[in-house]
Amino acid sequence: MSIVSPWKQDFPIFSSRAQPNLCYLDSAATCLTPKHVADAMLHYQCFSHANSHKGLYQLSVSVTEKVEHARARLAEFLGAQHANNIVFNSGTTEALNLLAFSFVEPLLIKAKSDNNADQKNIVISAAEHHANLLPWQRLAQQYSAELRIVPIDEKGQMNLAALSTLLDNNTLVLAFSHCSNVLGQFNPASNICRIARSKNVTTIIDGAQAVAHGPINVTEIDCDFYVFSAHKLYGPTGCGVLYAKGELLEQMRPYQLGGGMINSVDFNSSDYINGPLKFEPGSHNVSSIVGLVEALDYLNDISWQEINKYIDNLSHYLFKSLAELHYFKPLLAREVALTSFKGNKRPSLYSFQLEGIHCHDVASLLDSENIAVRAGHHCAQPLHKMLGVNASLRVSLGIYNDFSDVDKLINSLSNAHKFMSIE
Repeated sequence: MSIVSPWKQDFPIFSSRAQPNLCYLDSAATCLTPKHVADAMLHYQCFSHANSHKGLYQLSVSVTEKVEHARARLAEFLGAQHANNIVFNSGTTEALNLLAFSFVEPLLIKAKSDNNADQKNIVISAAEHHANLLPWQRLAQQYSAELRIVPIDEKGQMNLAALSTLLDNNTLVLAFSHCSNVLGQFNPASNICRIARSKNVTTIIDGAQAVAHGPINVTEIDCDFYVFSAHKLYGPTGCGVLYAKGELLEQMRPYQLGGGMINSVDFNSSDYINGPLKFEPGSHNVSSIVGLVEALDYLNDISWQEINKYIDNLSHYLFKSLAELHYFKPLLAREVALTSFKGNKRPSLYSFQLEGIHCHDVASLLDSENIAVRAGHHCAQPLHKMLGVNASLRVSLGIYNDFSDVDKLINSLSNAHKFMSIE
C-alpha cells in the first residue's frame, strides 16, 4: 500500500493556493471537505435551489425529490427498514436534544402525573460526549430522576456487567456512544442493545465517531435510535441524521413547531402529520443534505474496504511511532491500543499526554508548525476526571492523511518535549 494518500488531491484546502503545508489531524472534530461535495452543493444552490415539500411548481417538486432520495440513501447507509425512519436535523447535538424533549421528557411527565412513587432513571456511560450527557443531566435534575453512570473497563469500553446491574424496571432510556471521541474504542453495540432489550429499556446510540468507519446496520444492532452528523463523514456542517424505529416516531411529540408539519390547524388546535416531516418544520437545509449524499457517493466510489484498510495501516503506523516516544502517555494502556487493531473496528484517533508539558502548550507549538491537533477535554470532561487527567492531546486521522503527516507530528512532539519539558 502506498504511504501517500491517493485522495489528498481531492481536498482543495491542500492546494498550492490554500494551505499546501497543512498537517490536519483533527478529523474527529470535523472532517475536511472534498471538492466533489462542495461542487454538488454549489451546483444545487446556483442551478436548482427551491423550497422542498412546499411548492407545486416543478423546481420545488424536484427539490422535494432530492430530499426524499437523500432520506432513502441514508436509510440504506444505516440499514434502516424504511426511509421514513430517517429524520434530518442540524446534527448529533440537536438530535440528542430532540430525543430528550420529544421522547424521554414525556415519559417523565407521565410518571409524575401517575403519582408513580418509584424514582425513574436514565443510564449513560462514563465516556460520553457532553452532547450525550447534558440533556439527560438536565432532565434528571428537573424531574428528580436518577442519572446512572456505567463505568468503562480497562479497554475503554462500557462495562457490561455493571450495565446489567444498573438497568431495571425504572430505567427510561440507555444512551451511549458507538465509538468514543476520546478513546477511539468501539462499544459492542449489539450486545449492549441485547442487554437493554432483555430489560425492556429503550436505546439511543451516538454514532458521530462510528460513521467514519463505514455503513452501520441499525437493524442488526437493533437499537431504537441512532444519530450522527454529516461533517463527521466528509460532508457539510449543519446537517445531521436521526434514525428512529417507526413506531417510536409516531409516539413522540414534535421538537419544534412551524410550517410543513400539520394536517390541519386553527386558532385553537393543531393536528400534526405522522412520519419524519413532523420533526422537520420550516425549510430543509437542502444544500447540506445534497452535500451529505455526495459525500456518501464519494466514499462509496472509493470503497469502504479500501478506506478502512488505508486508515488501519496509517493508524498502526501512528501508534507505533507514538509508542516509541518514552514521554508518550496514552490515556489507555499501550497494550489496549495494540490489541485494538484486531477485528473490523479499528481506532483512528488517540488521546495522550506528554510528560512534563501541558497539552495546550504542545498544541500551540504544533500550530506554529502548521499541525492541527485537539487539546483539552474534548467535550468529555467527566471522562478525563475519571482517568485522573485534566486534559489530553488528541490526534485523529482522515483519508487525506499519510505517513508524512505522522512523521511531521512525531518530529514536532520530540522538539516540544526537548524545549518545553519541565522534567
